[in-house]
Amino acid sequence: MMRQPRRQFLASMAAIAASGALPAWAQGADAPRRLILVYLKGGNDGYNTVVPYTDKAYYAMRPNIAVPRDAAVRLDERFGLHPMLASIQPIWAERELAIVQGIGLPEVHDQHYSDYERLVTGTGPDEYSLDGWATRALLPTLANRDFDAVALDSLDIREGDAMGPFRGGKLRVINAPHPGELQAVRDFGKATHVTTPPLAGRSLLSYPPLNLATRFPEEPFGHALRAAVELARARPELPTIHITLDSLDGDRHHCFDTHWKQLDYHGEGLRRLGAGLIALRAALKEAGLWETTVVATYDEFGRSPRENKARGTEHGWASTQFLMGGRVRGGFHGRAPAIANVHWIGGDKPVIDYRQLYTTLIEHWWGGNAAGMFSQRFRPLDLIRA
Repeated sequence: MMRQPRRQFLASMAAIAASGALPAWAQGADAPRRLILVYLKGGNDGYNTVVPYTDKAYYAMRPNIAVPRDAAVRLDERFGLHPMLASIQPIWAERELAIVQGIGLPEVHDQHYSDYERLVTGTGPDEYSLDGWATRALLPTLANRDFDAVALDSLDIREGDAMGPFRGGKLRVINAPHPGELQAVRDFGKATHVTTPPLAGRSLLSYPPLNLATRFPEEPFGHALRAAVELARARPELPTIHITLDSLDGDRHHCFDTHWKQLDYHGEGLRRLGAGLIALRAALKEAGLWETTVVATYDEFGRSPRENKARGTEHGWASTQFLMGGRVRGGFHGRAPAIANVHWIGGDKPVIDYRQLYTTLIEHWWGGNAAGMFSQRFRPLDLIRA
């Protein structure tokens, strides 16, 4: 891979920010399109999420924690969903759910902080940026709205700059870490919140309740999802809403970072994910927002294909992610990570760089131009229908 020196990389990103080139959606050429990012905090186990139920190596390497073949919710002749994700199978059947397999960073450090740092900034192994990838993508359109992003629940694993893909202090971002508290008042100014510097001293966002027949789970993830739909309806120009799915007790090891006792925690995390996504889809359709919304999951990294002695999984490399929406091209994309120990932290190397997904969202969804936003040009994925 050709690596761009840090100085050149930062200069090119600054040029993009100053260019003022507005994407089509910001110029009124199309209805505003929003992205809802769902962060699976801790690094989800893709092998037990989308199960290779015909692979003997999968069962040999996971004698205690593999999803039984007969329990997998079959998607095709090779793969099935974890049974706790059965609720989203209808989205797959209607071709509005994409499963992106083998996605990850070109190199990993096996550390949450460093790998998440590169994930949300869209940088390579020898690069550094103060700005998140979404910051660079949204900077040219600042004049078109009052708020650039809303984050619900904990946004970042780092306290020093806790804005995830919106890092850099340039965007107008509000983070409400307690979605239930926010939903009780529907006013960020009256709920616990954190903002970026551009919002200092300004009136913060409030929004009205939306009369929905859809029922959301009565827990933080469900509260955040309902808030996302109400915000999207009240503020159609808002391009991004970020939601974190974590354990209910705040310990990420009890949800997706499953180093031990995976059977005790992972299924419940997936159940909450599935219940939330199916409710989100129903509410977006009810509110007339399904065709103008893409929902995308992400995490730091995947898990190792081999279970460990604590009946859990260590950090892996390539992961599996979901995208859904009325214009998402459903089906499998990429290639499932192999069931083999081929990397020092376990697992297969990715066939899709995360920056390909970012480029797809920037260009095929927001209608922008990702040229120069990363240290090299990445080919978009065929995930979005026109």
